[in-house]
Amino acid sequence: MKILRVLCVFASCVLVLEALSLPVGRSIESSLDDEVKTKDEEDIYGDLDENDDIQKDQVVYYDDDNEEDPDNSLADITENNGANVKIISAPNTFDANIGEVVRLPCLTTSTDDLVRVWSKDSGLIYQGNINTRDDDNYKLIENGTLEVTIKSQDDTGNYACKVALTETNQPEVVHHVLVRYSPNITALFVKDGKKVVNSGDTVTLTCQANGYPQPKISWYKGNEKLVTEGESLTVENIKPKNAGSYRCLADNNIGRPAHNYLEIFVNHGPIVSVEKYLVQSDHEEDAELVCDVKAYPNANVVWQRNDENIISDEPKITFKRERNNERNILIIKNLTDSDFGQYSCMASNTYGKQTRNIKLVKLPLVGKFVKEQSTESSKDVHLQWKVESRNPITKHEIQYRRKGETKWESQPVNVTGGEKDSYLIKSTLEDLKLGSGIWETRARSLNSHGWSDFSDIAVFQGDSSTPAQHTSEKEAPLGESTSSSISLTSSLALIVFTILANQAGQ
Repeated sequence: MKILRVLCVFASCVLVLEALSLPVGRSIESSLDDEVKTKDEEDIYGDLDENDDIQKDQVVYYDDDNEEDPDNSLADITENNGANVKIISAPNTFDANIGEVVRLPCLTTSTDDLVRVWSKDSGLIYQGNINTRDDDNYKLIENGTLEVTIKSQDDTGNYACKVALTETNQPEVVHHVLVRYSPNITALFVKDGKKVVNSGDTVTLTCQANGYPQPKISWYKGNEKLVTEGESLTVENIKPKNAGSYRCLADNNIGRPAHNYLEIFVNHGPIVSVEKYLVQSDHEEDAELVCDVKAYPNANVVWQRNDENIISDEPKITFKRERNNERNILIIKNLTDSDFGQYSCMASNTYGKQTRNIKLVKLPLVGKFVKEQSTESSKDVHLQWKVESRNPITKHEIQYRRKGETKWESQPVNVTGGEKDSYLIKSTLEDLKLGSGIWETRARSLNSHGWSDFSDIAVFQGDSSTPAQHTSEKEAPLGESTSSSISLTSSLALIVFTILANQAGQ
């Protein structure tokens, strides 16, 4: 055996060393005999009893010359260490909602009580039956299955079950858990970081969101949905009308969609518009003149009369600004004759200036014609228009002519009264027979300050062979200059005009 060989070599070395120190005249052979007899093995082994076995405290050794294992003990050890044990649970992906329970299997070919090690993203969860975490959403159940109660999206990850057989034999199965959760917008930004741009520039917005399933991203400008979908929105050759609030919305049908806003500004000169270019009022009444100004940077807005700036002089004259200074209002109280006339709203910034005029009048304001739908069985055509006057209307007139002629035919109409300074004037063209062709009509009203301007011309077509047909149009605000047209065909014989004074909108 190996240990005996080592001891023999060691003993030989000792004998050789002793021989080197022999006295003169003694033979090496006799000295060796003497030394063997006189030197106790206790120097190497301690005191020995004749019945002692010098290998009694050593492990079992096998002779180098005989490496066979007749008792097959090595095979037993290999089998006991699980060389043939395998995991039969296949890797899988589990989709789960928050609040649900997921069971991750780890079945083996052995029925023995094996040591399983569960981990999540390399972080230990279970070592055998010992839970190494404080989390109460993990539970080990029969057959080594790990039960996971889904609490949040953080439970998403790779869950591995490893069976510890030997140091080199540790079969493993990995399951992937995906937790469904509502979207979250992680970033919304403009390429190059420029939120203020010049006309003609190209602007790219990027919206990044997470969630499972992956959210779908759509874009809005204000409340209008844009065609573009996806992470990026590009606006080429940007114009002032493209300025405003852009909204990114992420939705995956889990919970509520996520959204965020980003404001884009386009440098440009003022764009001025007025609600009414004609404003009707009367003596000792109040008037409001309104102009809307869009500009970036914000414009400086002044009101002028006769090319001179109007100064605030409360309570007579007051300025109001609304909607982040976009809506500008000039209020004039207790009107006198000198207050009537033309006013100017002038806006300017470093990129330009623009002016719009508003006229404050005492005369009636006649809106454009609005057509009413007639029945198929009737050849009557009903026309109506709205008249505004703080001063009572005393007279109303309509005119008509064939298109291309210069002379108007006039028909005066009586007025019965009005409510709250507003009149709804109705006129009926009944069984008309003026002949085929295109015809025109217009109207005006009179109050104590004089006649109003004529309304816009309404155009209609006469045809003696077919009934009258026309469609309705929306009524434009008083003071707005717009054209209107009426298409109709009728058997024209008689013109009957009636006028009803009602509150606007009735």
